[in-house]
Amino acid sequence: MKRIIALCAAAALCLSLLSACGSKQQEQEEKKADLSAFAQTLQENYEFPSLERADPEDQDVGVLMLENTYPGLKDLDLEQMEVYLAVISFSGGELAIVEAKSAEDAAKVKEIFQARIDQKSEDAIGNYPEEVEMWRNHAKLADHGNYVMLVNHSESADIVNEFNALFE
Repeated sequence: MKRIIALCAAAALCLSLLSACGSKQQEQEEKKADLSAFAQTLQENYEFPSLERADPEDQDVGVLMLENTYPGLKDLDLEQMEVYLAVISFSGGELAIVEAKSAEDAAKVKEIFQARIDQKSEDAIGNYPEEVEMWRNHAKLADHGNYVMLVNHSESADIVNEFNALFE
């Protein structure tokens, strides 16, 4: 009899754990962020000099901007992508936010974004000294699940905090 009670108690405990996991997963799914709206809010709240959206639907300029700046990004399976690049390269500001469909693609996005930070932080041909300084001191990479953001702005730490707040 004690064994039956113990088995029933163990089964009840397992079911309660499974139901807790399901509600936690459901809660995370409900925390879907609208990256377009978030990017617009950031641009209203923070001064980003001369940013232009790199539209992946624009087969001429948008795709070329994406490929030159973030090689391989447009080839990944993404739910959402908002990329804003400075029209004047030495202004240094940049904002790229992506939601990947899988953890694997999110990891690839992080690699692509980190490569961008590394490339722009070097004293190299085509990188202006002021630009290099800004990338070294202000570029930040943040992620939450399949969401990944690269921001280069003098107030990047505050912007990262706003990004993290999207998922609280």
